[in-house]
Amino acid sequence: MRLGPTLGFFGYSLRKNGLRTRYVSEVTEIGDGDVLDLPGKPVIVGMPGHSPGSVAIHVPLADAVFVGDALTTRHVLTGRTGPQPAPFTDDPAEALSSLDRLAGLPASWVLPGHGAPWRTSPAQVSEEVRKG
Repeated sequence: MRLGPTLGFFGYSLRKNGLRTRYVSEVTEIGDGDVLDLPGKPVIVGMPGHSPGSVAIHVPLADAVFVGDALTTRHVLTGRTGPQPAPFTDDPAEALSSLDRLAGLPASWVLPGHGAPWRTSPAQVSEEVRKG
């Protein structure tokens, strides 16, 4: 952990009311393989490891897969850039294993929850993360 990026992360959290609790008022359960009734027909891909219920969303129409916090291109505590597992992962071994679920998806964009998007295939991203 490096002090500069860590303080930057906490400062950003404070500016965005990150310490204020917001309660969920409505929940719609989704599961691996579900196709959402939305434009582009997004498909849910289970990505266990980062946190319970973690998923990626593959949108074939957009030629993209949104991986949320399963992966990052900029570590919020170290400032390190490039494809890598996200920090605060519950089960790092399971999170790496989940990358196999992404590798077979046809997409040209991989969009993480933190950091810049990758313009490459999910298979290539999976390979680069494993090289670490």
